[in-house]
Amino acid sequence: MAGQLHGGNRYGQKVILDFSVNTNPLGLPDYIGRTLEQAVRGDRGLWEWYPDPACVQLRKALGAYHQVPTEQIVCGNGASELIFAVARMFATDGPVTAVLPGPSFSEYERALFAIGAKIRYDRLRDAEDFLLTDRILEQLKADVDLLFLCNPNNPTGSLIEPGLLEKILAVCAQKGIAVVLDECFRELAERDCLSNEESAARGFAGGVASGDYGGLGADAYPHLILLKAFTKLYAMPGLRLGYCICGNRETARRLQAQLPCWNVSNMAQLAGLIALDPQKSLDYISQSRKLIGAERRFLTEGLRHLGLRVLPGHANFLCFYCEDGRVETGTFSPGVQPLYEILLAQGILIRDCAGFEGLGPGWYRIAVKTRQENRRLLDELKKRIRG
Repeated sequence: MAGQLHGGNRYGQKVILDFSVNTNPLGLPDYIGRTLEQAVRGDRGLWEWYPDPACVQLRKALGAYHQVPTEQIVCGNGASELIFAVARMFATDGPVTAVLPGPSFSEYERALFAIGAKIRYDRLRDAEDFLLTDRILEQLKADVDLLFLCNPNNPTGSLIEPGLLEKILAVCAQKGIAVVLDECFRELAERDCLSNEESAARGFAGGVASGDYGGLGADAYPHLILLKAFTKLYAMPGLRLGYCICGNRETARRLQAQLPCWNVSNMAQLAGLIALDPQKSLDYISQSRKLIGAERRFLTEGLRHLGLRVLPGHANFLCFYCEDGRVETGTFSPGVQPLYEILLAQGILIRDCAGFEGLGPGWYRIAVKTRQENRRLLDELKKRIRG
């Protein structure tokens, strides 16, 4: 849909199953939900008091969790607020030139449009399953200010090869190009390089802090901004909680200056503190990755059995292509209906990816959910896919 910016737009529609948002299929962990419920019943300060504008306790907990200095962490009302804040921060220095891979998350483009930035696209190729390649290095010229990378990429689900990421960061460090590395789905990704749950939980941040990534020292990353969120991992998008780990304190200070006061609610800050319980969070991540890995394979095999093209990915979602003419509408309506509309009529919401740079009609993204939900989607598709 031309006007569809994101998934999750279930309001005003009869949605039974929402495959359009990529939250953890295990749902909000009990250890977070129970504690929040108790707090709401017993602590009136959650809504009677203003939130801590500096998120001091939450930032301390995040610093300990990721093994990075507290002063380099900035919290936001979801990752999207921080993306726009980063763009505004760079605009204060003058005109901005940015590099974007495409297809990738649409909020980067919207944030850059909002500041009037000049955008250079590194167009990922269909014949290569839209994987990021070293061709992006050709785009990293001296006049570039900012590079956005999504790892794993949304909507394709592909991870950046570690060796390539190392090259990109080295080139950007040499040329003074800031890199926003979006890791919002990283903990839920599955591949050999992420097989350890503790490593996956802390993501790239630990390597940056310790200076042991790719043999480069910690001071080699002053222009790196890691973007992370609680939304997808802990299945709590309604609470809106994201954060950035900045390569230096000055960047964190400048980024914080772009945010409104009290931007993170008391409830969101409390949820973040509860979520970061070291053992409980790692147990939850371990369970999540096992479920997602098994269900991703189940969904991939099911879609391919129907003759659909599924991009190889490692995240908690899949991107696939279905020519609209192959779908039976089940009605007497003339013409061809997109798969999005046909499934929505059955109460199943998926993400139409036609608006992504480099994609087009027929491309869709679905979340990896539980076996029962995934089977329901496949059964509905089996009724309607021709051939």
